[in-house]
Amino acid sequence: MSKEYATFVSDPQILPEGKEIKLAVKDLTPGPRKYDCRIVTAVVASSPAKLKGADVLWFRSRVGALLPQPWAIKITGELGDSLPYPPYQSVEEVNKILNGW
Repeated sequence: MSKEYATFVSDPQILPEGKEIKLAVKDLTPGPRKYDCRIVTAVVASSPAKLKGADVLWFRSRVGALLPQPWAIKITGELGDSLPYPPYQSVEEVNKILNGW
Protein backbone atom coordinates (compact mmCIF):
# COMPACT_ATOMS: atom_id res chain seq x y z
CA MET A 1 0.00 0.00 0.00
CA SER A 2 1.49 3.33 -1.02
CA LYS A 3 1.56 6.29 1.31
CA GLU A 4 0.26 9.74 0.47
CA TYR A 5 1.95 13.05 1.14
CA ALA A 6 1.13 16.69 0.46
CA THR A 7 3.25 19.80 0.03
CA PHE A 8 2.65 23.41 -0.90
CA VAL A 9 4.12 24.57 -4.20
CA SER A 10 2.56 27.30 -6.31
CA ASP A 11 3.87 25.71 -9.52
CA PRO A 12 4.92 22.03 -9.50
CA GLN A 13 6.72 22.56 -12.81
CA ILE A 14 9.58 24.24 -10.91
CA LEU A 15 10.44 20.88 -9.31
CA PRO A 16 13.23 18.99 -11.08
CA GLU A 17 11.99 15.51 -11.93
CA GLY A 18 14.25 12.55 -11.27
CA LYS A 19 16.71 14.55 -9.13
CA GLU A 20 17.01 14.49 -5.38
CA ILE A 21 15.51 17.61 -3.77
CA LYS A 22 14.56 18.69 -0.27
CA LEU A 23 10.89 19.07 0.62
CA ALA A 24 8.69 19.70 3.60
CA VAL A 25 5.87 17.17 3.26
CA LYS A 26 2.78 16.43 5.31
CA ASP A 27 2.01 12.76 5.87
CA LEU A 28 -1.57 11.95 4.80
CA THR A 29 -1.40 8.29 5.81
CA PRO A 30 -4.23 7.41 8.26
CA GLY A 31 -3.16 6.87 11.83
CA PRO A 32 -1.71 8.74 14.81
CA ARG A 33 1.01 10.47 12.73
CA LYS A 34 -1.39 11.84 10.10
CA TYR A 35 -0.60 15.45 9.14
CA ASP A 36 2.86 15.36 10.71
CA CYS A 37 5.25 17.54 8.74
CA ARG A 38 8.56 15.96 7.77
CA ILE A 39 11.59 17.54 6.16
CA VAL A 40 12.93 15.01 3.66
CA THR A 41 15.15 14.45 0.68
CA ALA A 42 13.18 12.89 -2.15
CA VAL A 43 12.95 12.22 -5.85
CA VAL A 44 9.71 13.36 -7.52
CA ALA A 45 8.09 12.73 -10.89
CA SER A 46 5.02 14.14 -12.60
CA SER A 47 3.50 10.70 -13.01
CA PRO A 48 3.67 7.40 -11.10
CA ALA A 49 4.73 5.67 -14.34
CA LYS A 50 7.97 7.68 -14.30
CA LEU A 51 8.93 6.57 -10.77
CA LYS A 52 8.19 2.92 -10.10
CA GLY A 53 7.31 1.93 -6.53
CA ALA A 54 6.78 5.53 -5.48
CA ASP A 55 4.24 7.01 -3.11
CA VAL A 56 1.66 9.67 -4.00
CA LEU A 57 2.45 13.39 -3.68
CA TRP A 58 -0.40 15.91 -3.74
CA PHE A 59 0.20 19.62 -4.24
CA ARG A 60 -1.66 22.49 -2.70
CA SER A 61 -1.41 26.02 -4.01
CA ARG A 62 -0.32 28.98 -1.93
CA VAL A 63 -3.95 29.49 -0.85
CA GLY A 64 -4.48 25.80 -0.09
CA ALA A 65 -6.36 24.69 -3.21
CA LEU A 66 -5.66 21.06 -4.09
CA LEU A 67 -4.16 20.71 -7.57
CA PRO A 68 -5.97 18.10 -9.69
CA GLN A 69 -3.18 15.66 -10.56
CA PRO A 70 -0.91 13.99 -8.00
CA TRP A 71 2.77 13.37 -8.64
CA ALA A 72 4.97 10.50 -7.45
CA ILE A 73 7.52 10.75 -4.62
CA LYS A 74 10.25 8.46 -3.30
CA ILE A 75 11.61 9.62 0.02
CA THR A 76 15.37 9.00 0.17
CA GLY A 77 16.22 10.51 3.54
CA GLU A 78 15.05 12.39 6.62
CA LEU A 79 16.40 15.83 7.49
CA GLY A 80 14.72 16.10 10.88
CA ASP A 81 11.56 17.74 12.08
CA SER A 82 12.78 21.32 12.46
CA LEU A 83 14.93 23.82 10.62
CA PRO A 84 17.02 26.74 11.85
CA TYR A 85 14.81 29.35 10.17
CA PRO A 86 12.41 31.96 11.51
CA PRO A 87 9.16 30.44 12.84
CA TYR A 88 5.79 30.59 11.14
CA GLN A 89 6.96 30.26 7.57
CA SER A 90 4.69 28.57 5.10
CA VAL A 91 5.61 25.13 3.80
CA GLU A 92 6.09 26.70 0.35
CA GLU A 93 8.64 29.17 1.78
CA VAL A 94 10.48 26.33 3.55
CA ASN A 95 10.66 24.39 0.25
CA LYS A 96 12.15 27.45 -1.49
CA ILE A 97 14.74 27.97 1.25
CA LEU A 98 15.74 24.30 1.31
CA ASN A 99 16.44 24.24 -2.42
CA GLY A 100 17.57 27.81 -3.06
CA TRP A 101 14.76 28.56 -5.53
